[in-house]
Amino acid sequence: MKKLLNVFVLSAFVLILLQSFEFDGGSKRRRDGTNPGYTGSPGDSFKNCTACHGGTTQNVDGWIVSNIPSSGWVPGQRYTITATNTKMGATRFGFQVSPQAYNGTLLGEIIVTDTGATQFVGNKKYITYKAAGVDGVDSRSWSFDWIAPDSTISEVGFYGAFNSNPGHKDNDKTFLSVLKVYRAGHKSSINSVNKTSACSVFPNPSNSKIAVKFEQVIESNTSIEILDLNGRTIKSLLNTTIPQGHFSAQFDISDVASGSYILSIINANGRINQSILITGN
Repeated sequence: MKKLLNVFVLSAFVLILLQSFEFDGGSKRRRDGTNPGYTGSPGDSFKNCTACHGGTTQNVDGWIVSNIPSSGWVPGQRYTITATNTKMGATRFGFQVSPQAYNGTLLGEIIVTDTGATQFVGNKKYITYKAAGVDGVDSRSWSFDWIAPDSTISEVGFYGAFNSNPGHKDNDKTFLSVLKVYRAGHKSSINSVNKTSACSVFPNPSNSKIAVKFEQVIESNTSIEILDLNGRTIKSLLNTTIPQGHFSAQFDISDVASGSYILSIINANGRINQSILITGN
């Protein structure tokens, strides 16, 4: 009888373990949240859901929203952030979000408000889903609160990685979205805007050359620069007048040291910032 009981306990343990993880080609997929550091942010070395789920990423706008007023956030005040994962036909959804500086430093404080569907990982630097917070039809939303940082901070980026599938291991889709928010009365010197859908950089990561594509709204002088995470120009790629229409060009970056950078495009329509990773130099 005792031997039978031990077998039962061991079987139950194995079942729980298998329910906590899914395996596909040797990669580990977690049903109950993600490991920390997979938001797709520069500070997380652009790691995201594809590390386990495979495939490629798609940049999307508007998946992370807040009730922060247009005038900006006030240090020490509490706000609500909502992350939404949308994919027609999907029934299982996951996410990870973190408010960070370009170098990955946590900015402000995350407050878990839905303990049934969300949880902390990574010493409260990241918020992700729980097993009870993955099911949905075509979309799933999660909300949490955020306490704004002190007055020495002027810009915060909420970086999020999202994964969805139709209830099984095939056809996983990974999306990246960023919400940039600013302290009241302050305009960022970098003035980064979430316009990743209007600009593409390929390959990313890269170690030698990158192809940059975007739509030029009006003819104007345009500069393309590589910035470090403090906003300093590392390399100027272009500074010339570009006509209205589709722009595409290839640039040599083989002389830029390995690391995380920002590709910045400045023209009469404003500024577009795109995170890039340079490797092997």
